[in-house]
Amino acid sequence: MTHYAWTIKARGREDIRRVTTLGEMQDVLRILSMPGQAPPDWIIAGAEGNEIAGHGRYTHNEGGKDAWTLIWTKMDVSPKRKGLAHFK
Repeated sequence: MTHYAWTIKARGREDIRRVTTLGEMQDVLRILSMPGQAPPDWIIAGAEGNEIAGHGRYTHNEGGKDAWTLIWTKMDVSPKRKGLAHFK
């Protein structure tokens, strides 16, 4: 199973950093319901940086009062095999 290290940064909120599958990342996005958020699968498919397989960045309303950013990168190993479980 492929895992991704990802971070959500938003003004006025503590950063959220996790290592999960892509599906789990999308579930978190659905739960958070960030301002102006498109469906999570659209965010992943249309994000900057997708020319590098497994990596991406999405920024909503850059510089605005409700700006937020999601950055992710594909992991080469399972978090449990290399001691990365502490990121969960």
